[in-house]
Amino acid sequence: MADVYVAAAPGEEAKARGLAEALTALGFSTQSGAPAESDIAKLVDEPKCVLVVWTRGASNAPWLTALAMLALDRKKLISAEAETGATPAPFHNAPRIDLAARDRAKFKTRFQALIVELDKLSPTKGDAKALPDALIKARAALLKPIVPEVGAGWRSVGLFAAAVAALFVVGFGAGRLIQAVRSGDFLVATPQAEATPTAATTPAVNEITLAELERQPWREIVARIDASAAERIQAGAENGEALQQTLACLAHLGGADGFLPSPVSAREQCDAAAAQNNPAALYFSWVLHREAPHAGLTEAEARGRLAQAAQLGFTPALIDYAQSLGDQAEAGRLFLAAAEKNDPRGQFQYARWLRDSPAGPRDPVAAIPYLERAARAGQHDAQHMLATLYRDGVGVERNAGRARALYEQAARGRHTPAMFNLADMLRTGSAEDRARAIVLYRELACMADERQIQPMAAARLRALQESASCR
Repeated sequence: MADVYVAAAPGEEAKARGLAEALTALGFSTQSGAPAESDIAKLVDEPKCVLVVWTRGASNAPWLTALAMLALDRKKLISAEAETGATPAPFHNAPRIDLAARDRAKFKTRFQALIVELDKLSPTKGDAKALPDALIKARAALLKPIVPEVGAGWRSVGLFAAAVAALFVVGFGAGRLIQAVRSGDFLVATPQAEATPTAATTPAVNEITLAELERQPWREIVARIDASAAERIQAGAENGEALQQTLACLAHLGGADGFLPSPVSAREQCDAAAAQNNPAALYFSWVLHREAPHAGLTEAEARGRLAQAAQLGFTPALIDYAQSLGDQAEAGRLFLAAAEKNDPRGQFQYARWLRDSPAGPRDPVAAIPYLERAARAGQHDAQHMLATLYRDGVGVERNAGRARALYEQAARGRHTPAMFNLADMLRTGSAEDRARAIVLYRELACMADERQIQPMAAARLRALQESASCR
């Protein structure tokens, strides 16, 4: 059995076959087909990953649904949508990639995102040169027209009975299925708007410097790498240039233009640059371990490199290493070093240390100047903390207007605590303020990953006799 099984509904095997061929060209071990009753257990147990191609009609295929349910339970499921929003609701917690885009650039971005998810379950060192051919094969397969079967319908009693039987046969149990059908979620594909943001056009990059790696978020660095920059980076990395190897590491991690998304390849490049004691490579080895634990770097190796980068004074390493320390006095020293390098995140962390750490003065007044500088630089955590101090009159004179303005700035950056506190300030104000508060509460109540704030926002809505309609 191959490492990746690509599954599709009966009659749509060509989509699975074409997608499998594209992945094979990139180095993945694949097999494809439409699952049958007798194959369900083997098709879930033996591969490392089950990639299901979803269309509107696929949710009517009982054995495909049973396969997906079991793969989800075993944390092996990835969904590829040949039609936008076709993934049934019960499978939304697994990775899902919308590959229905007809725009070539958008399809490429999403196909690369699929490779990243596959690599988490079945790591492979792919060939970036094969990517153009793989894109053509995958796109051609997924754009094949779908001919719906006559009489297909998810409410068919016979079809539902077959799906239930499938789950009993493989020993999963039908309780979750029945509950989902009763709620109207299971076997129903809810159309969803395309959520992938449009990438901003960026100018060609001449050079990316070590100083920029120290100051700019790594994903923004990756977004700056265009085709011409990729050629220079690849050539420099092959020549053993540590900076270019570091950039190649990030490019593989983030799937930059000209680089195959591959944490394994990213680790090799970071390893090579770290061996030359490059501070950025040492730090981004730590980032790589956090973003892609399957890349092959152990916790001890990654933490050791983080400590080395901090010793070399690399600003983000100073902050991350300080956060990992049990020694609060040493953490404060490192936070201060980052703050003195005018790093907004370092300024926020040092301000919090001054206010809260048992090794510090626990003096909010001393924290204010650092928070002000970080807030002016757009650091949302600092804006939120400073707003709260102004709201409560802690360390500064109480100033509700200043607090509201700072909460507004952080809320525009989708900082959820700031959104919640801003809504709390607004809900007792004018009719316009109350309406804005309700909008904020509704947004927060629909954020399933906000386990603390989400239920509080829902409770606020109930108190206001309002509700949220989450999609």
